[in-house]
Amino acid sequence: MEAGLDGSHDHWIDGRRTPPEGCAWLPTLKLANNFLSAVSLAATSEAVAFGRAAGLDMAVMLEVLNASSGRSGATADKFPDEVLTGRYASGFSNTLMSKDVGLYLRETGTLGGVAALAAVTHAVREAFAAAEPGADFTRVYPFTTGA
Repeated sequence: MEAGLDGSHDHWIDGRRTPPEGCAWLPTLKLANNFLSAVSLAATSEAVAFGRAAGLDMAVMLEVLNASSGRSGATADKFPDEVLTGRYASGFSNTLMSKDVGLYLRETGTLGGVAALAAVTHAVREAFAAAEPGADFTRVYPFTTGA
């Protein structure tokens, strides 16, 4: 068992490494994770809209993307489970995602980091949250495409 960042031993849940409760760096990691999820979902939405406009089938696109370097959590999980099915019930709202991306942007600025993608992603997320308050965050695809 390896020591975690706080010196404690790593915890495992469902085969995944998780930080111990009360870990001081957990809020930072949560913001980084949600930022990556938001960017990936927005980028996948645009890429799939691009392919659909060219006449490609979404399911075929996802199969190819998932066997290629474009694979991500958005292409492997969110699009097949939520977007392709039209379910849009991942359990996380666009309002909360907008808040988290905004916090990430603010904290990145406080730390003096690069935040060009965060600024663009936050603008998209804010507009989506204003247009569809409380909607599932995976509904960014129809919002992005204007559907």
